[in-house]
Amino acid sequence: MYESYFGLTGAPFLLNPDPSFFFDSRGHSSALSYLKFGLYQAEGFIVVTGDIGAGKTTLVRTLLSDIDHEKVVAAQLVSTQLEAGDLLRSAITAFGVPLKGQSKAELIATLEAYLTLLATQNKRAVLIVDEAQNLSRDAIEELRMLSNFQFGNQALLQSFLIGQPELRDMLLSRSLEQLRQRVIASYHLGPMDREETRSYIEHRLRKVGWDQRPHFDDDAFDEIYQWTSGIPRRINLLCNRILLATFLAEGNEITAADVARIALEIRAEIGEATLSPPPAMGASPAHLASDATSLPQGMPSHLSMPTLTDSVQALPTQPQFRNELFTPTVHVNTDQAFLLLIASSRTCCIRAAALQKAFASRQDLPALKWLMIDAPGRFELTSDWSEHMGLRAPDVQMRVPAGTPVAQTADAMRQLDHILGEYRPAAVIVQNGDDAAMAASLAAHRQGIPILHLEAGLRSFDRSRPQEINAMMCDHMADLLLTSEWVAHDNLTREGISADRVVFAGNLMMDTMRAMLPQASPPKYTLRQFNQSPDLLKAGRGYGVVYLQGQGPSQQVQALAELSAILKSISRDMPLIWVASETTRALIQSNHLLNDAPASQIALLPIVPYFKMMGLVGTAACVLTDSSTVQEEATILGVPCLTLHNYTERRITVEQGTNIAVGRNSSLIHRAVAEIIRGGGKKGRLPKFWDGMTASRVADHLAAWWKQHQPRTMVTPS
Repeated sequence: MYESYFGLTGAPFLLNPDPSFFFDSRGHSSALSYLKFGLYQAEGFIVVTGDIGAGKTTLVRTLLSDIDHEKVVAAQLVSTQLEAGDLLRSAITAFGVPLKGQSKAELIATLEAYLTLLATQNKRAVLIVDEAQNLSRDAIEELRMLSNFQFGNQALLQSFLIGQPELRDMLLSRSLEQLRQRVIASYHLGPMDREETRSYIEHRLRKVGWDQRPHFDDDAFDEIYQWTSGIPRRINLLCNRILLATFLAEGNEITAADVARIALEIRAEIGEATLSPPPAMGASPAHLASDATSLPQGMPSHLSMPTLTDSVQALPTQPQFRNELFTPTVHVNTDQAFLLLIASSRTCCIRAAALQKAFASRQDLPALKWLMIDAPGRFELTSDWSEHMGLRAPDVQMRVPAGTPVAQTADAMRQLDHILGEYRPAAVIVQNGDDAAMAASLAAHRQGIPILHLEAGLRSFDRSRPQEINAMMCDHMADLLLTSEWVAHDNLTREGISADRVVFAGNLMMDTMRAMLPQASPPKYTLRQFNQSPDLLKAGRGYGVVYLQGQGPSQQVQALAELSAILKSISRDMPLIWVASETTRALIQSNHLLNDAPASQIALLPIVPYFKMMGLVGTAACVLTDSSTVQEEATILGVPCLTLHNYTERRITVEQGTNIAVGRNSSLIHRAVAEIIRGGGKKGRLPKFWDGMTASRVADHLAAWWKQHQPRTMVTPS
C-alpha cells in the first residue's frame, strides 16, 4: 500500500521468511557458519536454538538456498508435534519417498533403502527438523537411532534440530545423554544489539530501493530497538506499521514519538502482556510504553511514606466506616449487604482494582466496599496512584501507629473488631497472608463473619517467615478459598482443608496489568523525570531492574552492603535501575554504599507509580528482587527474574515462569546474569488462568457462594 508513495520497489518488512532479505548480523553469521560446519562434517546432530521471531527459519532457508543440491538432498520437517512412528512417516514423505507398509519395521526399511541409494550416487541426506522443541522424547530417540544408519564408513543421515530455548533444556535431560554425545555443534541465536537493529532496518529498506524517504530520526531507531529487543520478527511487525501510518498521515519523517505511538497501538490490538514492550538484549517479549504525547508533564508524584499518625483518615465524598477514633459524616447503609475487601499493600490494591471492575458489571452480587490499612514505612495509596489504576478511593482508610509488627497487628485487630462489630459485612475478603489479612481474619472469625481468601494456599515452606504462618491461619479460618495456581490446591490438600471449600480462579494481577498496558511509560521518560540519564538504556546488553521490599534485608545495613557490592559488580556488564523505598535509599546514601558506582552503571530511583514501574520492568533484560509480587509481574511480562531468596511462595513462577531463586549467592547471581546476557535467560510461559479474566471468574465463584449463603430476608442490591 505504501510502497509507491515512498518510491519502494516492494514491501521491506513482510513477516514471511525470505532468504533474499537475509541480514548477516554477528549472531546470524555465526549460526550460519555452524550450520555449514555441520554440513561439512556430514554426520551427527547440529542444534540451533533461538527465541520466537529470532530468524531461525530464515536462517534455514538461507542455508538450503546455498547448498549444492547435486550432492546434498535436504528435507525439512515443520510440524513436529509427532510421536516416534509419525516422525518416521513424516521424514519419509519429506524426502519424497512413497510409503511401503505401515509397520515400524517396514518404515525403517523404506527409509534406510532410500538413504543407501543416495550414498551409492555419492549424495547424502540432511533432515532439518524445525520447531524441534515440540518433539516427544520418543521421537528424539528415534532420530538418534536413525543416525546409526551407515554405508561403509559414511553416515547416511545427518539431522539439524532447530527450536526454541526449551530445546536446550530438553537435551540436558539424562535420558538423552546418548544423543548429546552425537551433537557436534550447537548455537543459540540471540537478538541483535542496538546498532545491528538499525543496520537491519536500513538493510531491508535498501533492498527495495530506499533513498532516505521516509527519514528515520536517530532516536526513532533507538525507540524501535527498545520496543523490539532486536528480535527480527518484532522489528518487521513494528516497522511495517510505522511505514503504513506515516503513509496514511502523508508524512515523510519518523520520530521516536511516532514509534512509541504505533507500538502502543499494536500492543493494545494484540492484548497480550507477553507481547508488550520488550527488554533490551531480547530478554523478554514484553513491550510496554505509552504515547509520548500523553505523558504527564514535570516531575511525577511518587509514592511517599505515610504520616505517622494513629487515626482513621476520612476521604471526602466517600462513605466511611467509623471506629472509636473517628465519627464519620456519612454512615454506611447497614440495611444493604456488602462484602468488605481488606487491603494493606501495593499488591492488594492492584488486585482490588480488578475486582472493583468485575463487581461493577454484576447484578447478582452485593456491593463491594474496601478498607485500606496504612502503617508507617509501608506502601501509601496516593490519588495519583489510584487514578492510573482506575481504583476508587477506599471506603475507609485506617491507620495503625508506628511500632513492632506484633503491636501494629494488635492495633489493627482492635480497630477492625470495632468496625466489623458495628457494620457487620456479609463477608470479609482477605488477600494472601500479610499481617492485615491475618488480623482481619481473626477479627471476623471471632464474630462469626464468613472469610473469603484470595490467593489462598501459597507456601514457601519456610516456617520461620511470619507470612507463612499468617497464610496458613487465614486458609484454615476461611469459608471459601480462591487459588491462583494448581500448586496451591496440593498444599491445601496436604493440610487437610476440604476440597469443597477451594476453587481455582487464577491470578488477579494479570487482569490489572493487562488493563494498565496502554499507560505503561517508557523507561527513558521515567529516568529523565528523576534527573537520570537515559543513556543507561542504550547499553547493548540491556539493563536490569532491582526492587527490594521495604522491610527485611533491605533495611539491614550489613545485608544491604553485601548486596550492593554484588550489584556494583554486575553493573559493569549490565547497567541497573534500582527502585528503592525512602528508607532503603537513606541507608544506601548514609552508608555510602554506591558512592563508587558511576551513574551510567546504577541509577537509584524512588518508588514510582505503577504505570512507570511496569515500563521499567517490561523493558528490562532481567529483574533482581525479593518480592513475590515482582516475581509474578516478571513472569506475566516474560522478563527473566532472579529472586534474592532461596524460597518463594510463588513456586509456579519457578516451575513454569521466568523466575530463578539465586538467594544472596554472588556466584549464582553472576552466573545467571551472564546467561541472560549471553542467551536471554530463562524463558517461561504463563500458567493456566493467568489470562486477564480472573476477576470475572472470581465474581462467578463469589456469586455462587453468595447464592447459597445470603440471608433470606436480605435483598441483594444491584
